[in-house]
Amino acid sequence: MATATVAAVLAGGVGSCVGATTMTPSHATSKGVGVNEYGMTKAFFNGRAVNFTYTQGFFSDRHVASGATSGCEVGAPFKVAPAKNYDPLYITVPLGFKVPTMTMDCPTGLVCVDHPGTIDWSRLESALKGLYPQLSAAQLTAALKNTAVPGHQHFITTLNGRRPEWWNVDVVGVTSLKEWNAIDAHRSFTFLNEQVKTQLTTGIIPTNLFLYFAVN
Repeated sequence: MATATVAAVLAGGVGSCVGATTMTPSHATSKGVGVNEYGMTKAFFNGRAVNFTYTQGFFSDRHVASGATSGCEVGAPFKVAPAKNYDPLYITVPLGFKVPTMTMDCPTGLVCVDHPGTIDWSRLESALKGLYPQLSAAQLTAALKNTAVPGHQHFITTLNGRRPEWWNVDVVGVTSLKEWNAIDAHRSFTFLNEQVKTQLTTGIIPTNLFLYFAVN
């Protein structure tokens, strides 16, 4: 992934973290283990809106190092999954522009049910140094290691028979409001993946994070 593209992924989150006066809660009982809650969010599947029902807190693979209080990170794939069977969950994140807060499946500034509150982006630090000349190396590293999870949308490729299971999270950054609106209008990973392949978004960025839910 190009340096400028990777940098765009994090610009908003890092800025918010550095400027924040209070620390975002991890939403974890211990590193890598989320608080168990019950609730719902919206998502997109095959051109239509669906709902997720969450019944268990997040899992982050502790075999992958993370400086976040949640134990979650972006930039490296998980090594050990929490179950034998799981499916991918793709989340889109707006980069460099604002989206009306309550139009997102998980709005910026809020922690969605059974999601982590913080995440570590430090694996992408080399791509970000040029964006923050006012920060010392130590300040940038600290900001990247424990940032608030940004607002995002959810996309899936299967209903899994509407049974609950673990879903591994992958991130796609969207760099313009026009592209964001087009992806939302199609409501489909097939379209999202076409945009990834034609480099109208970032590439697909792995994480060590899993969420647990059923699709309704």
